Amino acid sequence: MEIKTLRDKEQELLEEVLTKTDWNLEKASRLLQISLSQVKKKIRDHGLRKPDEPV
Repeated sequence: MEIKTLRDKEQELLEEVLTKTDWNLEKASRLLQISLSQVKKKIRDHGLRKPDEPV
């Protein structure tokens, strides 16, 4: 049985919401019920990148 950490679950949820909102950060913040700045911080903290964003 694999148990995921809270950090892993947070990243999964964040990725799911960003995908569903086509990376519209304002919509994502409303769905997650956190501020836009918190969404941006979590994206940075988890090292996430928009799929079509150059590396």
